[in-house]
Amino acid sequence: MPNLGFDTQSGRLVEWLKSPGDSVAKGDIIAIVESDKANVELESIAAGVLLELLFPGDSEVAVGAVIARIGATQETPTPVAPGGAVTNLDISPVARRLADEHHIDVSSVPGSGMGGKIMRRDVEAIVQPIRTSGLNGGVLALPKVRKAARALGIDLTHVPPTGARGQITLRDLEQYQSTASAPVSTAAPGFDEAVAEAPVSRAGVREVLLSRTRKVIGERLGRSKRDAPHFYVSGEFDIEAAVQKLPAQIRINDLIQYLTVQALMSVPELNATYEQDRLYIHDHVNLGIAVALDDGLITPVLHHAERYSLQGIAAEGRELVRRAREKRLKADDLQGSTFTISNLGVVKQVERFTAVINPPQVAILAVGSAKPRPIIVDGGLHIHHTVYLTLSGDHRAVDGMHLARFMASFQEALERFAQ
Repeated sequence: MPNLGFDTQSGRLVEWLKSPGDSVAKGDIIAIVESDKANVELESIAAGVLLELLFPGDSEVAVGAVIARIGATQETPTPVAPGGAVTNLDISPVARRLADEHHIDVSSVPGSGMGGKIMRRDVEAIVQPIRTSGLNGGVLALPKVRKAARALGIDLTHVPPTGARGQITLRDLEQYQSTASAPVSTAAPGFDEAVAEAPVSRAGVREVLLSRTRKVIGERLGRSKRDAPHFYVSGEFDIEAAVQKLPAQIRINDLIQYLTVQALMSVPELNATYEQDRLYIHDHVNLGIAVALDDGLITPVLHHAERYSLQGIAAEGRELVRRAREKRLKADDLQGSTFTISNLGVVKQVERFTAVINPPQVAILAVGSAKPRPIIVDGGLHIHHTVYLTLSGDHRAVDGMHLARFMASFQEALERFAQ
């Protein structure tokens, strides 16, 4: 099961598109997987014969678990540990030592190293939430355990822990819930489909149960606003000359994406992520493009955007948006974003707005509508096409001057293009 985004713990295996015994080529779509935000197509990473499926369709699977095996017809299945994790894990010595110190079951840890190798940072991502949770009321529990407890209305202080370091596990919650004394809250219908009450019916009122996507959006962006001290820088940009130079079939939105990438290359401090109190500045611009769907917002990623020309960004960006709206994204399309653009300019009444940072990124660009406005040029009043841009920054990682430099670099790139 691939890692389908920041802080994703599991995904739902919607359906298999291949059966045991089928021949597959590298890149073939073998399954549909539902992440927290969208359905994605799961590609085969090898060519051969599909030997076995380790999970049925319509099942929830932890990130990093082995869900199928592909090999030669004569091969026999490799022993698999409970939960679908292969027993001969590839893990660095430092990561193994850290996992042993904290009694972490590495079979469920997704690896971010080459070929899925488990690195020290992967184990630290598991250890840190346990440490942090221990400071919260004296209860040791991972965030996903606390979320499940809230949905079930269970007070964690009443749950006997069985974890190796005294932490409460999901199994502990299941055991506690199975007893007659487990109180179930009905205060928050719609929080989780598994425990939600039926919609309330009142005259003139219609309750709508929130989708999984909508809940995830609320949870992550709510955490972003709570944890990240947002601040904002806005500017109006005259794009009249640039619009006149746009090639056929290239839109203003394509131009803004292209210029944003150029500005990020000049101000790399904003092409960064802030994770576990550590700042990572990325060499490549993986541009997240916010796309509005019926049930929420999704942000597919244009990887290595700095390698593309204006025409290339336009073509690749439109392809991403098309697959997102058709719900045909691949797992890689949702991973590794380093900066996001949110464009509401398609609605002409939206002059400008501020966007919430998409964690773990440190900045996001909000694009308003581009339309004719009065502007002073060389002391004279003119009507030019302009656009308002608002940049949101995370003050834990960047300062106002970083955002100001981005705006200046964007203007310089705009002027170069218009010449």
